[in-house]
Amino acid sequence: MSNTPIADHGFLSDGHTCALVTRDGSVDWLCLPRFDSPAVLARLLDDSAGHLSLRPADPDAEARRRYRRQSLVLETVWICETGTLVVLDCLALGKRERGHDLGQGSPGALLRHARCDSGYVDVVVEWAPRPEFGLVHPLLTVTSEGVRAEGGSTVLLLSTTLPMAVAAMAAGTGRLDEGQSLGVAGGAAGLVGAADRQGGGADRGGLAQLVGSASVLSRA
Repeated sequence: MSNTPIADHGFLSDGHTCALVTRDGSVDWLCLPRFDSPAVLARLLDDSAGHLSLRPADPDAEARRRYRRQSLVLETVWICETGTLVVLDCLALGKRERGHDLGQGSPGALLRHARCDSGYVDVVVEWAPRPEFGLVHPLLTVTSEGVRAEGGSTVLLLSTTLPMAVAAMAAGTGRLDEGQSLGVAGGAAGLVGAADRQGGGADRGGLAQLVGSASVLSRA
């Protein structure tokens, strides 16, 4: 079971489900597609029950967190020895949703966007999906879409422009120079693809647009 206090988790939601993000940049809880669905990331319960981590490689990096104004978009600013990294986390919302319609068309996609604001930062991404509260260890394969996880009732996909290697989990490391960014989207395979296409694709800043839209929509 996780030793991280529950108060140290950031809370993300799209109106249908939620995710919990630790202060060190790890999503340790995500159930899809609803609040009462079995978790696909559950390190909150057990160290081996699944996580999605995005953070600087620098072990001494310091993090400051806040929510974007009147939204559930979590912003983490990492101060590293070589530069500054800003990470935005949210669950995607439906296109052009406002008011009481907010969340009705949510695609069930977890979005993470990292941008280097100064200097350079080496970034590490780890994805260890474990459906059914950690009971299932899916088969991971690298495809043209990203990394695909097959096992359990849902086929999962991690879409990112960062090259990923697959073993017991998927992992990748890359360097971001000032002004460069990296997008990561995770969720059910078909829905992640739809969310990525809605934003124009991870390699064309689509995830950044979706994160920005989530920030605006959640204030509507």
